[in-house]
Amino acid sequence: MKGKEEILHRVVTFLNRKELDFLDNISKDILFSLGIKVPRSTLLKNLVDIFLEPKLEGMKSYDDLLNLLIKKSKEGK
Repeated sequence: MKGKEEILHRVVTFLNRKELDFLDNISKDILFSLGIKVPRSTLLKNLVDIFLEPKLEGMKSYDDLLNLLIKKSKEGK
């Protein structure tokens, strides 16, 4: 957005242990791949951003999703 500041909103969510483990595993994969610690909140934001993109047709596995998250994490740093 040029000329306008993006307004961010805080979202509170409740996740069960399995969901938290999923986010933690993605975070560990990124940490070991890139050496970047990515907080859960950033992962959730990046997941939403990925699903807003029209490029989802090629995503067929967890590795495809992880590669997109790694790419987004690199862009964010």
